[in-house]
Amino acid sequence: MIREFTGSEGLTARVLDLPGARNLRELGGYRMVDGRQVKAGKIYRGGHPGGIAAEHLPRLGQLGLAAIVDLRTTEERGDLPFPDSLVRSTHYWTRDYELSRGNVVRLLRDPVTDPAAMRRHMIESYARFPEEQREGIGALLCLLLEGRTPVLVNCTAGKDRTGVACALLLAALGADHQLIRQDYALTEQLHDPSGQLFAVDPDGPFAYLLKVDPQVWRTMMRSDPAYIDATFKALEEHHGGTERYLELAHGIGPAELKRLRELLLED
Repeated sequence: MIREFTGSEGLTARVLDLPGARNLRELGGYRMVDGRQVKAGKIYRGGHPGGIAAEHLPRLGQLGLAAIVDLRTTEERGDLPFPDSLVRSTHYWTRDYELSRGNVVRLLRDPVTDPAAMRRHMIESYARFPEEQREGIGALLCLLLEGRTPVLVNCTAGKDRTGVACALLLAALGADHQLIRQDYALTEQLHDPSGQLFAVDPDGPFAYLLKVDPQVWRTMMRSDPAYIDATFKALEEHHGGTERYLELAHGIGPAELKRLRELLLED
């Protein structure tokens, strides 16, 4: 069920070979600065489950997930839900909210929007994500400290909200920033950013997506390392760095970081 995928920069990731799955992979095998590596089968990341055919959904259950941290909005979860059988058998964390997606919808609907404007929007969004997604990031860290693994963290594309949560987790585990950037960038190597995120009904509420400038769409869907760089730049400017943010926003101090690494890393 697991296949290895090596990205253009040489980083090898463990990808779940599940037909229709969106960006479903694990962090196991990544080596930290101290020489230890993330244990296999503990932390999974992915996108929405809507592309997985019903006959393949039981294979998600074979992961033995102890928890799912679903970072999607109420509307997103309603449109593309996880199967009830999986939700019932695991700790399913969600929160009811609406993301500040109105801005991006306006940009996508506006015919004068160009790729440069979308890129600026993405960088601004990534600077905000640690605060906008504070509850979800905190839930993920708390579950991991409790030993509730395997855990899956997901959003819709599996690259924005999920990408930030996983980048912060890797930083907490002691990853080099270049590895964090490479893991983030793998998304667009696994999924063409010019492609559809999900099937769009021409008569449905997302029909406007069919008229979006392809280059604007591609810019939004890219996993450009400059996007994740904006997250860490914001943490440095507003909190004095990632570890300070983890402590101030989530109560993850030196003792918790040590515990997290003991639970999730191995020689």
